[in-house]
Amino acid sequence: MAHKVLIALDSSPGAWGAVEYVAEAFGKTPGVEITLLNILSGLPPAFWDDGHVLDEKERASRQRMVAAWQKEQEQKWQGLVKKAHERLTKAGVAKDAVVNKFQPKDYDVAEDIISAAAAGNFNTIAMGRRGLGMAKALLLGSVTQKVVQNAKGRAVAIVG
Repeated sequence: MAHKVLIALDSSPGAWGAVEYVAEAFGKTPGVEITLLNILSGLPPAFWDDGHVLDEKERASRQRMVAAWQKEQEQKWQGLVKKAHERLTKAGVAKDAVVNKFQPKDYDVAEDIISAAAAGNFNTIAMGRRGLGMAKALLLGSVTQKVVQNAKGRAVAIVG
């Protein structure tokens, strides 16, 4: 059975550190599968589903607008994703074993990461540590902290 690794990728130095860590730790692992997950910022309010208000024509139009918005968001991240692919394949990961997943933020970034890991049956989540500062972390909780606390049955590698 292949070892499956999910890298939570954003523009932070810690996230790039997670790419580096996975390249070094899993680059020579036969059959490893790696997914680069980018949680896109939340949908603008204009795109929120008003299903009870929209008729079919309006709903189809809104879905096209949302798809166009998502494609635009994905294009913003292509440079970083390409760089991550290159780093992982240089370390020995098979080119077709690295895939991208772009996902709009549903509710909470940490929950979205955990849901993606569960849905994809990933063994390991690798992510960067983001510096919220002590006061914000106490009030809000950090994405990293939430993932560590709730990623049951998975190894979580925190880098940075």
